[in-house]
Amino acid sequence: MLTQLCRVDMMNNNKTLYAFLLLGLSFVLICCRKEKFTTDSSAKLEFSRDTIFFDTVFSTIGSTTQYLKVYNRHNESIRISEISLENGTNSQYRINVDGTDGPLQTDIEILPNDSIFVFVEVTVDPGNQNIPFIVEDLLHFTTNGNEQQVVLQSWGQDAYFHGGLNTCGDPISEVISNENGNNFWAADKPHVVYGIVAVDSAETLTIEAGSQVYCHGKSGIYVYKGSINILGQQGNEVVFQGDRLEPAYADLPGQWGIQLDCPIDDGVGQNIASIIRGGIWIYESPGSIIQHAVIKNGNMGIQVDTTGVAYTSTNFSVKIENTKILNMAGFGLWGQNGSIKGTNVLVGNCGQACAYLGFGGKYHMDNCTFANYWSDNSRTFPAFVLNNYYKDQEEYIYSRPLVNCQFNNCIMYGNNAQLEDFNEFLIDTDESSPSEYVFRYCLVDTDQSVEEGVSFVSMVNGIGPALCDPANFNFQVSANPSSMIGNVANANPFNEDIDGNPWNSLWMKGCYAYDPSDSNHCD
Repeated sequence: MLTQLCRVDMMNNNKTLYAFLLLGLSFVLICCRKEKFTTDSSAKLEFSRDTIFFDTVFSTIGSTTQYLKVYNRHNESIRISEISLENGTNSQYRINVDGTDGPLQTDIEILPNDSIFVFVEVTVDPGNQNIPFIVEDLLHFTTNGNEQQVVLQSWGQDAYFHGGLNTCGDPISEVISNENGNNFWAADKPHVVYGIVAVDSAETLTIEAGSQVYCHGKSGIYVYKGSINILGQQGNEVVFQGDRLEPAYADLPGQWGIQLDCPIDDGVGQNIASIIRGGIWIYESPGSIIQHAVIKNGNMGIQVDTTGVAYTSTNFSVKIENTKILNMAGFGLWGQNGSIKGTNVLVGNCGQACAYLGFGGKYHMDNCTFANYWSDNSRTFPAFVLNNYYKDQEEYIYSRPLVNCQFNNCIMYGNNAQLEDFNEFLIDTDESSPSEYVFRYCLVDTDQSVEEGVSFVSMVNGIGPALCDPANFNFQVSANPSSMIGNVANANPFNEDIDGNPWNSLWMKGCYAYDPSDSNHCD
């Protein structure tokens, strides 16, 4: 029996060995078989698109990377004998084919029913002109003598460039002064800001109506005891935004604003501390003007830090008129013991507060809309905060007075008003410092008392404002219920709203007028 079992086992082992030999031989035959390539001249490639288009690219600045997918739809492998830029080494475009750089690539193989990626970038040479210009090239594909091409196209734009590299040890990348002749920014070409561009004490930067200012990441303008005059006009506004112009960045917050990332020793090892300030940071200014401006898609909008004028004066450190501050990742309007006069100002949809007027100061706001319908993530700050103190890390309280603060015909509201235990309007004061403030004919959401008295006059609390589509940045008035009617006795000095529409007989809360005869007011 044992002999028979051994014989059967040997037979089984022989069969197993034979099977392994056959498998190994099959593998060798497969590995040695030569890949078959089609040589048919009619065999064409397919492309994910026939044109690669880059929206406006500033001269000397590289673009984002776009890609093209190249398909082999055939049942045999295909060899592309050449992929090349028509302008060769003189091209303003750059290509990378499956990891290899260069304007000419040869013998690129694609397996049956497979694909490869071609990555494309562009850097536009200056065109010495004030209007956008077109930069074109062709990407050629040669396969079995068959020629195919994809169009490469960009809008180029010459610009004025300000600033440059900066570090924690040397944070200022450019100083604005009358002496070096860079204190007037004309509107004939865009202005691109790198790093921190500073306006020094006793200096003034004037920005002409219609100017387009594009700030690189972590960049902005710092006004130190000097002045900035942003002189936009109705229909010819000055616009501040990030320098990425692709459609994906059109409504992306957090693209720019002063930021320094500095190494620190936290006791465990090296770490990075980020110092974040306003995109336009105004410190102790003797008098700045911002009118008819649009400031959008940054970290912080306008920061006014420490007043440069006496509280008893009729002047303010900054006057902001007919200006829109939108889509900031942090605060839209940030006051720190500053003095600000705002008229027809819209601050909308910010990741923290639309307005945080803190650590005391003097604030006078007429017909301003602070409406926070932010939806990118959860928001823990109210739409509007008035505050006169701060606490340090040791919980020590530092306070400053609020002096003659006035808010007339304003809206302080947001999409968190529906939440329990959440106030979109918050007054947070320390009693050790004087707090002089009065709110008249404002629409708010708060659990705090806004009953008629010295500090509150004819307030509307807890009734949502009649706005067209604030979640999508349309803050115009959609109807005229009594809760939206302002008071002409506390009217601002302008006869028109933020868009130049007359107030007529209905003086509304917020920065927009309402015309009941205009059926398209919410378009």
